[in-house]
Amino acid sequence: MLVVSVFAALAAGATFAVGSVLQQNAARQAPASVALSWRLLVDLAKRRQWQIGIASDFGSFGLQALALAFGPIAMVQPLIVVTGLLVAVPLAVRWRGRRLGRTEWAGTIAIGFGLAAFLAAASPSDGLPQTTWDRWILILIAVGGFMAVGILTGRTVKGPARASSYGFAAGAAFGLLAALTKASTHLLSQGAATFFTSWQPYAMLVVAVCGAIVQQSAFQAGPLPASVPIMDAVEPSVAVLIGVFAFSEQVSTSMSALVFEALGIALLVIGIVTLDRSPVVHELQGSNPRDAAPFEPPDRSSSPKPGGREATATSGN
Repeated sequence: MLVVSVFAALAAGATFAVGSVLQQNAARQAPASVALSWRLLVDLAKRRQWQIGIASDFGSFGLQALALAFGPIAMVQPLIVVTGLLVAVPLAVRWRGRRLGRTEWAGTIAIGFGLAAFLAAASPSDGLPQTTWDRWILILIAVGGFMAVGILTGRTVKGPARASSYGFAAGAAFGLLAALTKASTHLLSQGAATFFTSWQPYAMLVVAVCGAIVQQSAFQAGPLPASVPIMDAVEPSVAVLIGVFAFSEQVSTSMSALVFEALGIALLVIGIVTLDRSPVVHELQGSNPRDAAPFEPPDRSSSPKPGGREATATSGN
């Protein structure tokens, strides 16, 4: 059934890519006064693009739950994150009538080889569906601390650094969300009574809302390249650590495996940063909200008409 997990993770990453591009464009148009507040979600809920983006996220979440039901966190989360980037960049570029340059292809190739190297070397195995109370408490304290550091740092800095700090906090929240999702999926398999009388599903809802607020605040604070690389690096890292620590998931620890795992992680990070900071991606999803809308055709209504005033003024220079 591992094949089901892989295909579900790939589909989840692709669906998440569409949603993230739409949400970031909508969030950049929200007023700064509602950052890190539930009012930000209220404001965004009125925007059509954000509604479609959230619908994509719900589809991605369902596919993620399916993938986690049949596969380990250590495999599912990196696969979702990397697939999301591989789909988001070409899709955004295509809708804006542009082509991927050498920088974008270099990032794509680095991610592909990095993912293959990591998964082949780590050979992650599935673990236990649940863990003990004391480990859950330690996990909640650790992730809460990571989020607090990211949020407090973000409130003291400005510009792209703020988006990166909030992205760090959001990545930590979503890594925890993956673990809670896996636990809740197992509870659901034991029946509705067990599911609704357990704390994990309700904790999953709280973490999802908190993560969404911080994520949208990161999208609002700066361009996608400032937040997504941090978010995409932290989320799978936290999820893998939780999987190994709490659910007894195992990765290969031989010397050769560790070397290839480190190489794979390095390539993944380099590829993610390269893609998110490339000239084409920065232009498409920069600080101007209108430039970050790859799903809308360019507005040509104000283009200079042949022989018009603009053309005359240009020809006179």
